[in-house]
Amino acid sequence: MAEHGESSEDRISEIDYEFLPELSALLGVDAFQVAKSQEEEEHKERMKMKKGFNSQMRSEAKRLKTFETYDTFRSWTPQEMAAAGFYHTGVRLGVQCFCCSLILFGNSLRKLPIERHKKLRPECEFLQGKDVGNIGKYDIRVKRPEKMLRGGKARYHEEEARLESFEDWPFYAHGTSPRVLSAAGFVFTGKRDTVQCFSCGGSLGNWEEGDDPWKEHAKWFPKCEFLQSKKSSEEIAQYIQSYEGFVHVTGEHFVKSWVRRELPMVSAYCNDSVFANEELRMDMFKDWPQESPVGVEALVRAGFFYTGKKDIVRCFSCGGCLEKWAEGDDPMEDHIKFFPECVFLQTLKSSAEVIPTLQSQYALPEATETTRESNHGDAAAVHSTVVDLGRSEAQWFQEARSLSEQLRDNYTKATFRHMNLPEVCSSLGTDHLLSCDVSIISKHISQPVQEALTIPEVFSNLNSVMCVEGETGSGKTTFLKRIAFLWASGCCPLLYRFQLVFYLSLSSITPDQGLANIICAQLLGAGGCISEVCLSSSIQQLQHQVLFLLDDYSGLASLPQALHTLITKNYLSRTCLLIAVHTNRVRDIRLYLGTSLEIQEFPFYNTVSVLRKFFSHDIICVEKLIIYFIDNKDLQGVYKTPLFVAAVCTDWIQNASAQDKFQDVTLFQSYMQYLSLKYKATAEPLQATVSSCGQLALTGLFSSCFEFNSDDLAEAGVDEDEKLTTLLMSKFTAQRLRPVYRFLGPLFQEFLAAVRLTELLSSDRQEDQDLGLYYLRQIDSPLKAINSFNIFLYYVSSHSSSKAAPTVVSHLLQLVDEKESLENMSENEDYMKLHPQTFLWFQFVRGLWLVSPESSSSFVSEHLLRLALIFAYESNTVAECSPFILQFLRGKTLALRVLNLQYFRDHPESLLLLRSLKVSINGNKMSSYVDYSFKTYFENLQPPAIDEEYTSAFEHISEWRRNFAQDEEIIKNYENIRPRALPDISEGYWKLSPKPCKIPKLEVQVNNTDAADQALLQVLMEVFSASQSIEFRLFNSSGFLESICPALELSKASVTKCSMSRLELSRAEQELLLTLPALQSLEVSETNQLPEQLFHNLHKFLGLKELCVRLDGKPNVLSVLPREFPNLLHMEKLSIQTSTESDLSKLVKFIQNFPNLHVFHLKCDFLSNCESLMAVLASCKKLREIEFSGRCFEAMTFVNILPNFVSLKILNLKDQQFPDKETSEKFAQALGSLRNLEELLVPTGDGIHQVAKLIVRQCLQLPCLRVLTFHDILDDDSVIEIARAATSGGFQKLENLDISMNHKITEEGYRNFFQALDNLPNLQELNICRNIPGRIQVQATTVKALGQCVSRLPSLIRLHMLSWLLDEEDMKVINDVKERHPQSKRLIIFWKLIVPFSPVILE
Repeated sequence: MAEHGESSEDRISEIDYEFLPELSALLGVDAFQVAKSQEEEEHKERMKMKKGFNSQMRSEAKRLKTFETYDTFRSWTPQEMAAAGFYHTGVRLGVQCFCCSLILFGNSLRKLPIERHKKLRPECEFLQGKDVGNIGKYDIRVKRPEKMLRGGKARYHEEEARLESFEDWPFYAHGTSPRVLSAAGFVFTGKRDTVQCFSCGGSLGNWEEGDDPWKEHAKWFPKCEFLQSKKSSEEIAQYIQSYEGFVHVTGEHFVKSWVRRELPMVSAYCNDSVFANEELRMDMFKDWPQESPVGVEALVRAGFFYTGKKDIVRCFSCGGCLEKWAEGDDPMEDHIKFFPECVFLQTLKSSAEVIPTLQSQYALPEATETTRESNHGDAAAVHSTVVDLGRSEAQWFQEARSLSEQLRDNYTKATFRHMNLPEVCSSLGTDHLLSCDVSIISKHISQPVQEALTIPEVFSNLNSVMCVEGETGSGKTTFLKRIAFLWASGCCPLLYRFQLVFYLSLSSITPDQGLANIICAQLLGAGGCISEVCLSSSIQQLQHQVLFLLDDYSGLASLPQALHTLITKNYLSRTCLLIAVHTNRVRDIRLYLGTSLEIQEFPFYNTVSVLRKFFSHDIICVEKLIIYFIDNKDLQGVYKTPLFVAAVCTDWIQNASAQDKFQDVTLFQSYMQYLSLKYKATAEPLQATVSSCGQLALTGLFSSCFEFNSDDLAEAGVDEDEKLTTLLMSKFTAQRLRPVYRFLGPLFQEFLAAVRLTELLSSDRQEDQDLGLYYLRQIDSPLKAINSFNIFLYYVSSHSSSKAAPTVVSHLLQLVDEKESLENMSENEDYMKLHPQTFLWFQFVRGLWLVSPESSSSFVSEHLLRLALIFAYESNTVAECSPFILQFLRGKTLALRVLNLQYFRDHPESLLLLRSLKVSINGNKMSSYVDYSFKTYFENLQPPAIDEEYTSAFEHISEWRRNFAQDEEIIKNYENIRPRALPDISEGYWKLSPKPCKIPKLEVQVNNTDAADQALLQVLMEVFSASQSIEFRLFNSSGFLESICPALELSKASVTKCSMSRLELSRAEQELLLTLPALQSLEVSETNQLPEQLFHNLHKFLGLKELCVRLDGKPNVLSVLPREFPNLLHMEKLSIQTSTESDLSKLVKFIQNFPNLHVFHLKCDFLSNCESLMAVLASCKKLREIEFSGRCFEAMTFVNILPNFVSLKILNLKDQQFPDKETSEKFAQALGSLRNLEELLVPTGDGIHQVAKLIVRQCLQLPCLRVLTFHDILDDDSVIEIARAATSGGFQKLENLDISMNHKITEEGYRNFFQALDNLPNLQELNICRNIPGRIQVQATTVKALGQCVSRLPSLIRLHMLSWLLDEEDMKVINDVKERHPQSKRLIIFWKLIVPFSPVILE
């Protein structure tokens, strides 16, 4: 260690790099990159943190206390970390050694904290067993007095002489002043920080900063003559009364303890290990291989205990393992050879001189091993005590001591330590759980305050009558047995004060039994006996030194009189009682309790600790479990009790495949199996209880109720007083008059509800079936099925019967037709609070729908299909469910991964019913869009001058860029750590060879990707070969096509579409595309490249139906199209971006030869020769979509042909200007003939402005209209016309109304519009934006009118109002309206404008 108080901080690595490849495979990320980034961040944090010896954290108990707020989802337990010298710093998840200052941020499953500590800081003096002041968590302040003080007792009467003894006072105890200690009568003994009173001989140690020597002296040795001469009796009493813990305990109770104390172990290695006890180590060898050449005794003496596997033994202290023993091996020599730094060995070495001294000072019974010391205090004092007793008194004393020995022998035997958890959990006994600290809170009966306690704090506060409450299987029995076990083992000084500890199970006694009879029957076994008289005398004499651990309490009425009296009249015996009671029963004894201890949920790190010990041979299995719960955080709480952990251990042992599933339903099933085995004799009542509780669970689930009262229980037929009910539900009596009931957990409630629903649907009674269908039909939307009720339905599938499954499958697959349910999705808030992960899932699905309803529908359909197939296969009803499945598949577009489902292997013909399958290939190339929206718009704008209260309406682009860059960096880092995931083609359909049916259409989406590697190429070759038709959509993926040339060569006749955006085509790629004979659709957009070779040869695509060319900065597109292009007679869609340099006659000639043209888009800026273009368009009777961008034509020429387009659905003229009124009126009249029109983007110009009202009225004749856009033409009169038309019943299907950039509308015009607008049931989007020069500052009445208008639009999800200057009060009005709106969870209001300048603030 560096100098005390200083510590150098070198760069350290916590990462186990040798395991990273394995971890990368499990997590699906590049673990090396993650580790490198993580190490860098942690190093920076370490450099900021304070270093040096921390004397305040010498106490292991204090270190343990720092972990109260520690994340429970970790691999290391607080006990392991505190024992290894670490305390929680509060900085992230960092822990720091109190001695060497080593800081660790990570937890390792494969390395315990002590092993990590030893590897990174082997020079740490704490690890080396040197005296650095470590205080074991069970250690006590009272020490064994020295027989003779240095220099004799007489010399220390003077304070100065006492002070001189502190010359070598240890550095770690400087927080307690030697002068104050000497003033309080203490002399330094020279050993650690132990001092001894020169007068009474009382010895104390483990001094910490803030300790008051006078208070300690008064507490532990109140009869000291020197103390009494310096302090008044009132002062001494006040010291004792204000002392924390150890009520009615003095130093004499520890000094004269009968408990045999194990050798002191100031060790970082399991310093409270119960296997420090040789008898316990010996007991572990009961199954040791008889053929082993090494003797058990030698192994035990060397510190080893048997692991139960082969001939592997483990040291209780350092954890080192040895195996493959041969003739002549010496366990001690091998221990020293392989683990020379083991603190147990070092202690043995240092004890070689101590043991003879101990033996000379204290008489050891012959039966006691030399590694034990008699902890009876001063033997002469004990002897004199016995001599002074009368004959009958001496008898109780001897019997009590004998009884204490018998109790300790019993508690350290395997029969006591190992209690099998019924047959289902027989593999895991309580001895495997003894090392786990349960989480406990303390509740004082007369105060509402709750406090989290560590186990050492619990032991310090044991007094009077206390209870430990918890659920079934929460660990109450294990906790009580652990106390008895630790007391008997001699490894817990905190419990030395108890001379007698009785662990009694109340479930196996009768009211007529005497206390001595119960103790003999349960604890002493054959030959053991104690009389009632001597037992009564012992209790009467020892009082607070007697501890009763009463297990399985069920009520006072069933108790024998003696135990009844101990509880209800504890003031008579003054014994200490700790009663284990189910939460439901606490109320029965609350009157007699001083303190109630409540066992909380079993921390997840304890689960990991148990599994790591139990499956140390298969640690990967435990790693997989942790990763599973990282991905499924909602499920972490299922391991809420040790019993559930026992269930998973048994399941893993009995079913190896279960280790890869980690299904929470398995835990619940194991728990229910445990109940059925335990209550075999009452099978029918148990089933009735499960059924009635299931009904309550089901009713509660569908009403979002997770807490119940007595009336709820009665209505469901649940008997709240029935013992079996307590196995499934908990009773909370914080509200004394109206207790609250909850199931063991929200997930367990869903599990029981699922069991009940299956029971109803499978019943022969029509009433039950109807009730089951009633609940099932409440899952009335696909989002409910895959989100809110996803876990519930999964549980139902695990119990599904052949009768119930087809009903559920039919219902689920019909939900996909519920279109409205997706558009009006909203989350169940109560459910989301219990399942935060579900909320994130909901947000994802909702966000996906907002961006792409089509993708959302495909995503939802896939999940419904997966869920339905689980039901079908789990219940063996695939044949019965197939008609529903096949109907569902018809015409669907799903993800390629669904072909891994077993159904497509069993029924490959079902593939032909699908419309298409999609596969996405995503790389990590980033494409920034930051400057596109701002390049030219703001160049000539001046910053607006506004009042200060409106500044929030603007956000500076630099701030936006900064946030965007941060998000972009996060995405980039995320993409970089995730290796490119190959499409999975390992199961289901892909197992078939040959493939009897092909994929009808494969849609391949490629984003931000460079060349494909060999692995991806192999996958694509197989997928392409199994596809009839292939469509490509490539974005920002230059070079990809060339890299998959071998795959395309094999399937070139299948490629029918290729859409390419933001990429450049190499010559080789252009040549490759020209070899695709079946290409029907080609799109090239958002690139500066003109792929001339490809365009010159477009006529070779004889089947081409769609051509879309939108190139940036390439004006002469038409000129590169071949002369043979008009020969492509099947053309249906033509979308061209060109300019004045182009020869429009070529375009006219093309269209003349395209009689099937459905879609025509043209972006250009010329006006010449448009008559011929309009004439040829007029001949295209099948046109459904027309868009002109730029000023392409003279208005009248187009208006004249407009009535010809009777099939038109989309008309986009928003960039065209109609200057004269005559043309505009004719345009308005023509609109009335377009009866199929769905989207109308009205042109601009003075003429249109003059006839705007007429256009609005004409739109009333368009019953299919969904989108209506007016820019730059509306004024107060025309905008109110829209409101009147809507109110009168027009626009019933309108979804999008865009009236932005209409700066002729005044504030009054807007206000009147808002007040009048109504009766638009389907309007989802309203746009009233203005530009910056036309910004509008409105009055409160206008804002109020807008709010009222929004309230009348029940489907509104987007409101655009940029350049509306709103102050804080205005936004409060808008937000209040949003909160009350039917779409409050989806409604987005866009009001903040991003600008490249800061507005000018008016004075």
